[in-house]
Amino acid sequence: MTITKTVRPLLEEIFYLGARSSILVFKNVGKLLKQYDESDKQNRIAILKRIAKTYHPQEENFPSQPDGVHSLVHLHAYILKFLPEIESPAYVERMSESLRDLLATWFTTGLLQVERVTWQSPCEIAQRVSEYEAVHRIRYWADLKRRLGPYRRCFAYIHHMMPNDPLVILHAGLVDNISNSIQTILNRVKSVSDVTEEILHEDPSLINSAIFYSISSTQPGLRGIELGNALIKRCVLQLQAEHPELEKFSSLSPIPDFRKWLMEELHSSSTSIISSEIRSWFHSLFSTSTWHLDETVLDEIRPVLMRLCAYYLTQVKHSKTGYARDPVANFHLHNGAVVWRLNWLADRSERGWKQSLSMMVNYRYYSFDRIDRNSIDYIGKQKI
Repeated sequence: MTITKTVRPLLEEIFYLGARSSILVFKNVGKLLKQYDESDKQNRIAILKRIAKTYHPQEENFPSQPDGVHSLVHLHAYILKFLPEIESPAYVERMSESLRDLLATWFTTGLLQVERVTWQSPCEIAQRVSEYEAVHRIRYWADLKRRLGPYRRCFAYIHHMMPNDPLVILHAGLVDNISNSIQTILNRVKSVSDVTEEILHEDPSLINSAIFYSISSTQPGLRGIELGNALIKRCVLQLQAEHPELEKFSSLSPIPDFRKWLMEELHSSSTSIISSEIRSWFHSLFSTSTWHLDETVLDEIRPVLMRLCAYYLTQVKHSKTGYARDPVANFHLHNGAVVWRLNWLADRSERGWKQSLSMMVNYRYYSFDRIDRNSIDYIGKQKI
């Protein structure tokens, strides 16, 4: 789909909205749309600049047009996408900040509902769950049915002005202990013919832990607005109400930038983390495409990679913020979780090897009081 086909109806919605709520005011709308369709990339950026110059948010009211909120979310996403390519974008940045602040008032957690998605949910919602899954791809309807079935939970954050388009989607597995392999969770339950009947017969003796194995933010236009933390807490409360026997709450999370960081260290002349002997060994191993299929090699390399990954998660931080460099670690630590366990061969998929050399990590969520203290220590002191 070209950007023109995507943005033209978006702009039409924005202008329609502006005519009724004074959020956006334009003259010669048809001419502007025609210019946009016929423009190259730089001229399209110029049109976005014109939007920025005439944008006036009104925070006190929701847009009256049914698609108004959705349109502004998408508009903010496009601005964020173009922003790095615009020279001297001061007023576009101001528009982006204004939009973000406006959207933050509309998307406070008190205005959002947590809904459980099941196989009986509206087809449009189930389709969105499949399309938006960003961590562990859903390939078939049977795969989706398993993830919405017994011993699984899927929760979505819903805004009443965007009822069929979830903002955040959280997947959890109900298991008998904290999991150390994503394949175990994804493949635990086979396809069932009657999901409702199966859920009624979930065996409580097999449920001790809730594992959050995927969380996806679906709206780029809401970047910078914190939603995931409150969603996890609300899901914990729902799960405890449904299954009082639940004792442990943890994630099973990818480590998306570990291999990238390791390659940087291997090619750095100043690193003191990796010895010259290990460096030579790694260069030799990684020059082949089948080293990870040799169990003897895996046994030998395991302690070295586990040590380096533990160092990466707990010691490697952003130079500007002091927070964890790994984005998933930063998310969970910001939410008050702790780095609990590093798992070897936890994701043996192609993506798992490319991102983290098969390793995954459990971030453990304890009591809400402890979560809040951990979050304060991390945000204020960068303590891991």
